[in-house]
Amino acid sequence: MDNSPLTDAPLINTAQVRKLQCDQENQEHFVIVDVRSKAETDVSMIPGALTKPEFENSIDQQKGKTVIVYCTVGVRSNSYAVALNQKGWNALNYKGSILDWCQNNLPLTLNGKETNQVHTYSWWYSAPKNYVSVH
Repeated sequence: MDNSPLTDAPLINTAQVRKLQCDQENQEHFVIVDVRSKAETDVSMIPGALTKPEFENSIDQQKGKTVIVYCTVGVRSNSYAVALNQKGWNALNYKGSILDWCQNNLPLTLNGKETNQVHTYSWWYSAPKNYVSVH
């Protein structure tokens, strides 16, 4: 019998995230959390997302919400989503994360202003031509 912990969180894709963002009636039912490093979030984020520290500092206000977690491609976000689910949250890993967001030509923000820069974590990853890759 395998007693190992859950290793994969339930997934959500770009179309589903975007649909939730655009549905005004659902705005209070979910939170998007960026688990990338400060160096990465200082370049850009998905509009409306909280950093991991912002989320954890406002944990009481987030109770009962679905937590959509993202990073660069979905590896770090999966780990955090699994940990949240083990603590009783309803957390989803955003498959493809910020690079898939960019592949779908969706906006990024930095301090509330739109930007075309995206931190790609390492030279292994790249963003589409209309974005500027930073690493």
